[in-house]
Amino acid sequence: MNVTVGITSYNQRDYLIAAIDSVLAQTYLPAEILIVDDASTDDSPQVISAYAGRHPDIVRPLLLTRNGGVNAARNHILNAATGDYLAFLDGDDRWLPGKLARAAARLDAADRPDAVFDNFVFTDAQGQPQFVWAARARPPEGPLLRQVITLDLPRTTLFRSELVPTALWRSAGYYDPSFRIYGDWDMRIRQAQVVGRYGYVDAVLSEYRRHGAGLSAQSVDSHLAAVDRVEAKYASLIAHMEADAGGIHAGLRRWRAKLLQRAAYNTAAGRARGCRRQALAYYRRSLAYAPALDARALWQIVKP
Repeated sequence: MNVTVGITSYNQRDYLIAAIDSVLAQTYLPAEILIVDDASTDDSPQVISAYAGRHPDIVRPLLLTRNGGVNAARNHILNAATGDYLAFLDGDDRWLPGKLARAAARLDAADRPDAVFDNFVFTDAQGQPQFVWAARARPPEGPLLRQVITLDLPRTTLFRSELVPTALWRSAGYYDPSFRIYGDWDMRIRQAQVVGRYGYVDAVLSEYRRHGAGLSAQSVDSHLAAVDRVEAKYASLIAHMEADAGGIHAGLRRWRAKLLQRAAYNTAAGRARGCRRQALAYYRRSLAYAPALDARALWQIVKP
């Protein structure tokens, strides 16, 4: 199997080194590693060029001179990839050595899924494990459009670093650079429309680093506006799915409620002046979307 791995990075030198090394350490090496530097102002371009010099047969640098954002960077990979399969890796994340080998084996299984994803662990900025994505229930396999569009997945979080035929990536269309956040969700909605069946590898094979400097560290209102935009963009698809089985709008309302409850928890936990009032306001807004109790957020708000 001929695999392209696409790594995107911007001013993440040390994290980037760990990401590249994790791909070079795979027991099943990809045919090529495309590394896009999005016009970094640190020495990331020099680091990438050094890797290309040491591994000229596998590492291909794509050094951009103008910063265009992560979604535009991913599109450079989509254009340049020559492998039959393609997986993306953010420059601040890592893979475990058996990831590609296990994915290749799952693709070759008797049920022949079209694409494969695996379990992953959330880590802190230093790479220390915090919690596992699918710790309680096994994620679904097969057609996953409904689950993707409503984020009905473990921890209401999308799978990551899935291995998908390059032709299907391109059939889904390119990443939308106008999405500052949720560009990955937007792409995976389109991806899930063209991937007939997803397969799952029941093993933790990736690390998702959370360091507070990512694009997801935006205000809750920015997140809500992005959800509104996704819902509007796919209005006709959602209308068709609602007519078929329903539940799409309800799922998106639950996601909005969860965003607000998460904001309530984080605001109260910050213990800044006036935090309880602001946290309670977030919690009350969440009830307008889904009247669900979040004991964790409530306790953070009222505890001494």
